[in-house]
Amino acid sequence: MIRVRLAEILREGVGESITVDEPVQSIGELIPILERRVPRYTRENDEIINFAVNGAMILHNEKGVALKSGDEVELLVAFSGG
Repeated sequence: MIRVRLAEILREGVGESITVDEPVQSIGELIPILERRVPRYTRENDEIINFAVNGAMILHNEKGVALKSGDEVELLVAFSGG
């Protein structure tokens, strides 16, 4: 089981978080589940979303990051500054 906390822009119709009970080995495997279960999560907004796993921000190769039961994944709106 993996808990996914959603960025505010993704919560409409879903709530603050979802629980994924199906087997998921990586963020890459989690993404299609998000597309099915979170109406506002789409490939178009994929580039403005960052992932954090158990509080650690993932900055590169997020699709390859391994997940295990009990992990918490947080979706955050990407930001930049100058």
